[in-house]
Amino acid sequence: MYIDVMEIDTAQYALISMEMSFTKSFIHIYQQGRDYLDKPPLLFWLSSLSFMMIGISNFAYKLPSVLIALLGIYSLYRFSLNYYSKEKSILAALILASSQALFLITNDIRTDTNLLGITVFSIWQISEFLKKANWKNLILASLGLGAAMMAKGPIALIVPAAAFGTDFILKRQWKNIFKPQWIIMLVIISITLIPMSYGLYTQFDLHPEKFVYGLQGPSGLRFFYWTQSFGRITGENYWDNDAGYFYFFHTILWDFQPWILMFIPAMFFKIRKLILIRFKSDSNLEFISFGGFVLVYFAFSLSNYKLPHYIFVLFPFTSIITADFIYQLKGKLMSRIAKVQFGIMHLFWVLIGISFILIFPPKNAILPAFLFLLFLTNWFIYLKLKGKVEQIFVPSIITALGFNLLMSLSFYPNLLSFQSTSQAGKMVIENKKDNFYHYNRSSYSLNFYAKRITPLVKLENLNKISRGSWIYTNHEGFTQLKEQNIKYRTIKVFPSFSVTQLNPEFLIKKTRPQSLKYEYLIEIQ
Repeated sequence: MYIDVMEIDTAQYALISMEMSFTKSFIHIYQQGRDYLDKPPLLFWLSSLSFMMIGISNFAYKLPSVLIALLGIYSLYRFSLNYYSKEKSILAALILASSQALFLITNDIRTDTNLLGITVFSIWQISEFLKKANWKNLILASLGLGAAMMAKGPIALIVPAAAFGTDFILKRQWKNIFKPQWIIMLVIISITLIPMSYGLYTQFDLHPEKFVYGLQGPSGLRFFYWTQSFGRITGENYWDNDAGYFYFFHTILWDFQPWILMFIPAMFFKIRKLILIRFKSDSNLEFISFGGFVLVYFAFSLSNYKLPHYIFVLFPFTSIITADFIYQLKGKLMSRIAKVQFGIMHLFWVLIGISFILIFPPKNAILPAFLFLLFLTNWFIYLKLKGKVEQIFVPSIITALGFNLLMSLSFYPNLLSFQSTSQAGKMVIENKKDNFYHYNRSSYSLNFYAKRITPLVKLENLNKISRGSWIYTNHEGFTQLKEQNIKYRTIKVFPSFSVTQLNPEFLIKKTRPQSLKYEYLIEIQ
């Protein structure tokens, strides 16, 4: 939670939240003074309130979303208890918590962190309502779904609708599909959405003269409720990154580590069971997770624009399916799968060693020594649990913990030292500089860490800024400034790299200097 925010998206969201904490404009969203339409406001509301309470920092930005992620893990456990044993429910929660996706979205905080946590909470509350018919659960589910829509959009309704709809159809529970209480749920959701909808309408729909993202007079309501989500399938949304239909299959191979080897056969077993029961389930079987994953996964795959984190909201379902599969394993099959899984886990420990040797050598022996002890503990537990189902998942969880301790305590801190805009912004704050400008190089993280919207200085205005002012620029801008024959001194030269676009040349310490660009902080004399 103390790791710097990354460019582009996370730094952008942190900056919007910071700006909101300054302006107190919660209904209308702005980005560096300009109208902002792309994402719903929940993340900005929560993080800006956190800034206002405990100050602007990495920790304050991430805190609300991390708490919601923890709520999601707990909600998954409670939801699973309605259909599975306590052991399977605990394992499902542990699988979700230790998946690579959860480590990613509790570090690189985006809207998907809140979407996942609140959606799982809502699904838990719906299952409680179906089981106990308690109005409290219906109200909580409705409020949760409204909040989830303000986190990411209509996908928050599609996920539970696909999940429970599949279960109702397979169980022929037609009465559950047409429950009149669902109308009340929609009414509560609509009331929850009023503040956001009012803000969109008054910021955009009432101002057809505005230009946003190259569009004249876009409807904020239509953009949020249709274009941003469904428009990616219909083609109405012009964003298209040419990702193929199998894009999410490729990304899930990493994002659901260290459990992907368990999940793939688990899906085949689930499909096999569905065929054996001839697509007619009884009330003792749970197909909420299966329907929620499969239907939404294929819907996402039809989108013209795809990014890996889009399907993270489905990982609670994959966690349940995987936990159920692991606890069904017996005998030789369990023993063989345990050996294969344990063997594959060693690849993560190899990556840890490679990181220490070739990528970011440690400054002291504390972290390597601790991870080596954790590796030995992993082997001890694996041998001690021989012949038990825990032999499969306990070493996997320990490996996930060890690998991401490396990422959080070594890899990311070292990597983000090359996000030069963050480093420059921090220097401005440390030196309490009021007169700070940028030329030919601005970024969200520069503004966030400088805790201001940094003004642009133009070449023709250089002689108007006061002596002692600082200017941040890139190599091209530095060359142009030197040509103006101004007096300056170089405060610091920053090695710079786009940290979200890693390549082998940068990763290997020996070849890293060849991949770096340099950016400059200068002082006018």
